[in-house]
Amino acid sequence: MGEQATPWRRLAGRGMYPVEYAAWLLSPLRHLIASPNRIADRLLLSPADRVLEIGCGPGFFSPTIAQRLPVGHLTLLDAQEAMLTLASKRMRQRSLTNFICVCGNAERLPFVAEAFDAVLMVTVLGEVCDRPTAMTEVARVLRPRGHLSSTEAAGDPDRMQPAELDRLAAHAGLARGESWQGLLIRTHNYNKRSA
Repeated sequence: MGEQATPWRRLAGRGMYPVEYAAWLLSPLRHLIASPNRIADRLLLSPADRVLEIGCGPGFFSPTIAQRLPVGHLTLLDAQEAMLTLASKRMRQRSLTNFICVCGNAERLPFVAEAFDAVLMVTVLGEVCDRPTAMTEVARVLRPRGHLSSTEAAGDPDRMQPAELDRLAAHAGLARGESWQGLLIRTHNYNKRSA
């Protein structure tokens, strides 16, 4: 008889973060490792940008990003409807309305080409089964001169190494941009070349 994939086994191993432990993603201690302000700073946003957050989970970063888009818009995408429900609740509690929630996955983004100025993924790409396709999809939905901001954290069993990120981005036609490295997290931005 095979082992069941309990939420704890999924949490400790590779794969999609279990919604049963979503509250851990909202822990105030997480601000010490990857504060929403620091992640939003690395997105290099303009007030009117259209931003896609892939794998938003319960919305730890989402309110901070939406607040920086006074005339822009944030699209929250997650493969788990329950995560989107939690994220939407956090946004409404802060009276934010410049967002929508979309259930879907990174390998088949349900958006038209060149829909976004920026795409954000925080500890997400390593959970995706078909990473090359996901990266190609990200490039497809980015506008010319738009950028992907990918953050990885130490200790994450799905953490992507910089060389692998660079390879996937180059394959999708994205060029390495700004980078930030800290003790526990690192962020790499990748730019879409203008048409």
